[in-house]
Amino acid sequence: MSNRSLAESLKYQRKIKGFSQEELSNKTNVTVRTIQRIEKAEVNPHLNTLKLLAAALDIEVSELLPID
Repeated sequence: MSNRSLAESLKYQRKIKGFSQEELSNKTNVTVRTIQRIEKAEVNPHLNTLKLLAAALDIEVSELLPID
């Protein structure tokens, strides 16, 4: 999995849902810092983190993970 495509997918999905990083953090209990690091492709998040983010965005985890 490419960090870059995950980063872009998360940022895109968050923005089309109209959430700030802070709002997404509040919905998921994932820290704002972690969300920032995922969106900057600095970290490879745990699957559990992806599940929380996807649930808050009302999408499937697979929508955050583009298949190369």
